[in-house]
Amino acid sequence: MASPSVLELMEELLQSIEQRDAGDPDAPAWEASVRIRRLEEELSRRLSDAARERGAAAVASVETLQAKGALAGIA
Repeated sequence: MASPSVLELMEELLQSIEQRDAGDPDAPAWEASVRIRRLEEELSRRLSDAARERGAAAVASVETLQAKGALAGIA
């Protein structure tokens, strides 16, 4: 099974917050708080990973452009 997308995690986080705030008797507040903390940590990790990937892609793109520019100067 694929891991949940960031959007799905955000939706689950919102539902957990709403459930906690509504005082749902089927889910004690401490359970919702633990779930919220876990979802926040997972979202933070995913967003950090995505930012690192974007940064690495940007560096690779710049290096490619520099290499092409250097080769153009040789020709």
